[in-house]
Amino acid sequence: MNKNSFIKHLLFVLAVVFFASCDNDFNVLGTDIVGIDNFELEKMEYPVRTTNIELGAVETTNLPVNPLGVYNNPVYGLTHANFATQLQLATINPTFNLDLVPDIQSVVMTIPYFSKTLTTATTNGTTTTPGTYSLDSIYGPKPREPFSLRVYESGYFIRDVNPADQLTQSYFSDQDPDFNAVKGQWLNDDTATPAENDQFVFSDTENVEIYKKSDSTTSVTRNAALRVNLNKAYFNTKIFHAPAGKLVNNNVFKDYFRGLYFKVEQNAGSRGNLGMINFKGGKIVITYKEFDTAPTAANPNPHRSTKRIVLNLAGNTVSLINQAPRNVAPDPKKLFIKGGGGHSMAVIDLFNSQAQLDELRNSNLLINDATLTFTIDKEAMDMGAPDKAYEPLRLYLYDLNNRKTLADYSLDYTTSTKSPKLNKLLYSGIIQEDDNDRGIQYKIRITKHVFQMIRLDSTNVRLGLVVTEDINNVANTRVKTPQLAGKLKTVPIMSAIHPLGTILFGSDIPVGDADYVNRPKFEIYFTKPKQN
Repeated sequence: MNKNSFIKHLLFVLAVVFFASCDNDFNVLGTDIVGIDNFELEKMEYPVRTTNIELGAVETTNLPVNPLGVYNNPVYGLTHANFATQLQLATINPTFNLDLVPDIQSVVMTIPYFSKTLTTATTNGTTTTPGTYSLDSIYGPKPREPFSLRVYESGYFIRDVNPADQLTQSYFSDQDPDFNAVKGQWLNDDTATPAENDQFVFSDTENVEIYKKSDSTTSVTRNAALRVNLNKAYFNTKIFHAPAGKLVNNNVFKDYFRGLYFKVEQNAGSRGNLGMINFKGGKIVITYKEFDTAPTAANPNPHRSTKRIVLNLAGNTVSLINQAPRNVAPDPKKLFIKGGGGHSMAVIDLFNSQAQLDELRNSNLLINDATLTFTIDKEAMDMGAPDKAYEPLRLYLYDLNNRKTLADYSLDYTTSTKSPKLNKLLYSGIIQEDDNDRGIQYKIRITKHVFQMIRLDSTNVRLGLVVTEDINNVANTRVKTPQLAGKLKTVPIMSAIHPLGTILFGSDIPVGDADYVNRPKFEIYFTKPKQN
């Protein structure tokens, strides 16, 4: 246990008091008595124990967002993020009169990207001139590099219910071989446009869709989106010549047309990119023309009208991750925190003994602030220079025993005008960087959590530490193989989604080791009565 004069940390405490003025809960922790002469202010540092857990596959059924693409992380190795989704008819039981000779003009699939801003203005109306977007959550080299994207008819039926127990069917991140083995026809197969298949790149260019309706009006849609053309002959057979009853409702349709399987591959000489994609906003638009009346000998070429059939990328989905082994050897001194495929996390135990906690409970200390700080192993994270590994923006610390948030998270209502991913500013876990934009550490505030342990005698629960794609979503998903003697059965869902990882220093560093000073720091700032 180390004690330091609080005078050295006065500026820190003043900052805490300032933030606490926006949060009434801080007042009960003693910050309202700062400055009273008969109290003195100090800091204590307590040891923590850290354990690295390799999680393996996790459930990836119906995630809120999904990764797609290739990312060659110099630390964690090559990731292939594939995807499978069901389809649904936007209008059920469509009917087609083949005597009107429906002729498909195009089959276009669009899937929105997550975009920040339209950086280049564009004219509204019917102009086809596109603007330029700033895309969010695209990982890998800049400028972006191509990879192979092939979209297949899926032959794998993604069930709603497991027939063995009548519970919701679960699918896991390691099931790509199951989907790949039964894939059907390749659909984005126009080899004359390799940018839509074998040389695919996440593009910032605005997607402009212009649709001239039968009533002569025009519909214009503009967005940042993945856009590829699909095989017209295939959809002519699958939709317009579907067997009777196969389009009657979406339950029947999802068994008849089992969806799409997106498969990616790294191209030779290219590092590729990986992006978080809004598949739930995706759709396939089949645009076709047909005669208004059946052709006759007297009128062999009647007027043709333009019509549409829309298939939504809706229903059950599965993220399918192929993860190569990481490029760094196991090290008991390190914590490997990785999301997505090759999933790993850390378990944190506060205090070395119950006696330390009891001592605090029996004291007259008033807790002002408590933080956990984790130092990044910069040498390991920079091993791929000049293509250094992308680093996670944020880590998430939670109550592992009860699979829920800590009080500091729940009672932090701060928001960021810059990005929702930066909400919960006081709780934090946001990466702190040096002048070269490389990570130094992650700091997480656990003041209320410690206060509850000390003053309300709440349980000293084990804590889980994971990467997160979105701090605002704290739902959980299943681990395929439970860990910690079967007690760890779920992890935060946003860690299952996030493709990045970091390396932190853990607690198992012996005294005298050069990295001993980089161990996780558990610091408590408090006030206590002066001794006369």
